[in-house]
Amino acid sequence: MCSEKKCQGCLYRSLNLEDVRQLLRAETAGPEPTARYHMATIDDEEAMFETLDPVPSEIATAISDGLNAFNESAEIRREAFAVVWRENGGLIAGITASVSFSVLFIGNLWVAKSLRLGGIGTKLMAAAEEEGRRRAAVAACVDTLSTQAPDFYPKLGYVEFGRISGHAGGRPVDRIWFRKEFSAVA
Repeated sequence: MCSEKKCQGCLYRSLNLEDVRQLLRAETAGPEPTARYHMATIDDEEAMFETLDPVPSEIATAISDGLNAFNESAEIRREAFAVVWRENGGLIAGITASVSFSVLFIGNLWVAKSLRLGGIGTKLMAAAEEEGRRRAAVAACVDTLSTQAPDFYPKLGYVEFGRISGHAGGRPVDRIWFRKEFSAVA
């Protein structure tokens, strides 16, 4: 246990199961807390979990670092990079991406609203693909929402390979996955 007097995790670990259930009921009676604790039964064993919203940066970092360490031990490298477009010293567009097991994964593509539909996105994608090939990628993968740019990627040679439907703001929204195989260089 830690030395914090008000550490809820330590407090819960020192209580019996019925005390924890009472505290959980009490927590849900008030306004939405930053951290919520809940019980779940997994393989016939009860366990307590903490839900954090929003995710603290140190938690996100710890989870990413843990997964990266595991992947490195399994010889699965992830090389992250960004391609950015600047004008007059300001960022006007960019892509985050990574290459892992010979696949280029496009994370986020953003172009300033006033500059959209002017070809910058296409140029950024070409630059990201080139960097991916330089890092030995043989294919690329990207996902988008039906409310964003579902027609953009097929124009660049991407083919849809998955779709899942959901709702946002009371309207249907699909998440769509695209892939592109890179041709071999002669």
